[in-house]
Amino acid sequence: MLLAFTAIASLLFAQTPRAAEVQLVRFTVFSARPIADVAFTPRPKTPPQKIVFYPTARSPRYEYRGAMPLRFVDVTTGTAVAEASIPPEIRDPLLLFAPVEGASAVGGLRYRISVLDDSAARHGSGGLAIINFSGLALAGTVNKETVTLKAGLNPTLAVGRSAKITLRTSFKNRTYQSYADTVHLARNERALLILFPPFYPGSLEVQARLLVDTPSGAGAPKR
Repeated sequence: MLLAFTAIASLLFAQTPRAAEVQLVRFTVFSARPIADVAFTPRPKTPPQKIVFYPTARSPRYEYRGAMPLRFVDVTTGTAVAEASIPPEIRDPLLLFAPVEGASAVGGLRYRISVLDDSAARHGSGGLAIINFSGLALAGTVNKETVTLKAGLNPTLAVGRSAKITLRTSFKNRTYQSYADTVHLARNERALLILFPPFYPGSLEVQARLLVDTPSGAGAPKR
């Protein structure tokens, strides 16, 4: 009898769903086209907090404590417009918003979110990280280092106070320049270069957004 009871109790406990794990994250957001009227709930039973997007920089830092996914809602209707499942090991993410095409929208969500570990440990001062969302195969140089970019996030490069970037792509057995610029950084600053598809169909010149900031924990830059 005791063995039977123990077996039943074990089965019941095994079938009981675990409480959703609470995570604490301090995040920033960015979108190539700033988004208006989007909010999130920082903690359970608190009013939604509106988030602010900047056109050429990370947003202010926001804090969230709760279960995943982290949901973003329309300020007016309260309808969910985006959500992100942030891995437990990422405490300081940058959330990159991009519009979802109407035909591929899932559950009415208007934006998809890419989660980037934005901690100083992964991307510290004097570092350049490149995200290739362009859809093109890009290769070239950063200062004197040869680089071949994969789709998405690429390894952080130590560039110090400046980086001369030249990127090319191939088309019909010819090579074309897709991006070229020189990035200058102040003391303790870092740079994130995000490459988007060309603005005009058929063009091979990518669109770019350069986000420069001081990673959390580093001193304020002295100019």
